[in-house]
Amino acid sequence: MNKLLIKLERKLRKVNLKFNLLDIFLHDGDACIGFTFIEFIKNFQPYALLAFEFRLPNGVDRKILSITNWDFLFLSTPIWKWICNTNRRKLRGLNLSKWEEFWLKTLSKLYR
Repeated sequence: MNKLLIKLERKLRKVNLKFNLLDIFLHDGDACIGFTFIEFIKNFQPYALLAFEFRLPNGVDRKILSITNWDFLFLSTPIWKWICNTNRRKLRGLNLSKWEEFWLKTLSKLYR
């Protein structure tokens, strides 16, 4: 039995997976208010069916309401990865199509 558990532990060492059904934040450690519903965290990247977190203005370092996390239908992380990869291509001097330029400009507004 012990050998089986050791084999299992060695196989699971590279796996990083977490599941949360519902998290509600009411001024947590990051001063966020919000919720996440059906969230998977795979390799430290969050994917949620529905998530919304925000921080209220405090008059010192935040003058306006700031949205710190959002996700809808598990799309936030793939969109963020596409924006990062496309920005890297643009910074390296590679030509982007007009369609990619349009989507980059539009989707970048979600992550300000």
